[in-house]
Amino acid sequence: MLKKFYITTAFLLFFTTTFVCIDRFVHHKSSRFSVDKITNTHRSSSEWEIPPLSPEKRKNLDQIFSQKFTYYSKGSQAYVFISEDKKYILKFLKQQKLRANSWLSSIPLPFNPYYQQRLFKENKCRATFAACTTAFNELKEETGLIYVHINNARDLHKKVTIYDKNGKRHLVDIDRTSFYVQKRAQLIYSRIAELMHQGEIEEAKKIITSVFSLIDHLGKIGIVDNDPILRKNFGLIDDIAVQIDIGKLRIDPERRQNLAYKKEVGSITNSFKVWLQKNYPDLSDHFEKCLRDVVSEEANPNIEQLLAG
Repeated sequence: MLKKFYITTAFLLFFTTTFVCIDRFVHHKSSRFSVDKITNTHRSSSEWEIPPLSPEKRKNLDQIFSQKFTYYSKGSQAYVFISEDKKYILKFLKQQKLRANSWLSSIPLPFNPYYQQRLFKENKCRATFAACTTAFNELKEETGLIYVHINNARDLHKKVTIYDKNGKRHLVDIDRTSFYVQKRAQLIYSRIAELMHQGEIEEAKKIITSVFSLIDHLGKIGIVDNDPILRKNFGLIDDIAVQIDIGKLRIDPERRQNLAYKKEVGSITNSFKVWLQKNYPDLSDHFEKCLRDVVSEEANPNIEQLLAG
């Protein structure tokens, strides 16, 4: 009897291991970009709807989509493509990051890691979609957003030509994807480096001022961002600071009232401060002035501690 138990247990372990290995192998083989990876499988929700575009803005969007888009980069949440005229960025949300990748996730057992991963991804999916919708409805100017599309609504009737990293052409029915379109922004560090190389110190100072103005503005309206990295998640449109990564934004009304963000400004900008001190120390005094203006003594009696980050 005991021998039969061991044989049965070994048999089950063998087949479980085999299925898991096959599942991982299939997942690995499908790791390259494909249209399937940006095709929606989620249900639509009124929470992610946006107001209809005006005729003028719709015409502008149609003109943007008439261009071809080429692979530009990718982040943790999206594949990024750039328009032919280099003025617009098209970001397709990675659906494989937002949905279960394994058939094992359909087994609703508390000790099943694939099922737990599925629940985690469903929550992440809702948070990401809510962030994109909030950014469009509340922060178009601050993010450079032109359009956001989350639901499976067949309202655009557009197919867009994109070229992946390997130069392969894809024709994408964008009504079936979740994406957003932004004006192309230049990264803050590279723009300051460019201006300083040209001797445009005052223009570089204006950019620093704009960065702090944006941080102050977002804080005052209660914006929460779990990934506020200035080097890669913020940028400049016409030398005005914007937040280009919108996937983790949300608004907290309580933060709007208590101005809690002022306690975080020093830490958010600390790496920026270090970079300026190392590369362009002539800008350090202006940085400190801008920081002091945002973290004012009136709102924060412990200003020296806050300035230290």
